[in-house]
Amino acid sequence: MEARRGQEGLSRLRSAATAAGALLALGILAMTVGLVRGEAARDVRTLTAVGASRRMRRAVTGVTAGALTLLGAVLGTAGAYAGLSAGYADDLGALLPVPVLNLVAVTVGLPVVAAAAAWLLGGGSNQPSALARNPLE
Repeated sequence: MEARRGQEGLSRLRSAATAAGALLALGILAMTVGLVRGEAARDVRTLTAVGASRRMRRAVTGVTAGALTLLGAVLGTAGAYAGLSAGYADDLGALLPVPVLNLVAVTVGLPVVAAAAAWLLGGGSNQPSALARNPLE
């Protein structure tokens, strides 16, 4: 029987898995933020009515997306390492070296990208006619 201990060739696979997971997370986040904005449509109309600018409404959406992503990334990373630690309890050295670049990309880069994308894409309309009546349900 032959066993492989070196993990030098896994960096490309690890990076591809990180990118695929980030894309999946951004897709799920887009759906979540869409649902949250749908539920908060009345609040957004209130913000518009009291004079909140489009930039302010975009900032609310961006902060919401960034906070949700940061929470998900931190909890997901902690949960993954807790599960791996339990699985490799006999040999924790198998978890070394820690993929710092991938972890930073997930816990820092992903929330920044999510907040920026939400800020760019989620401004809402700035038309007073949208305030005149409630939407049909």
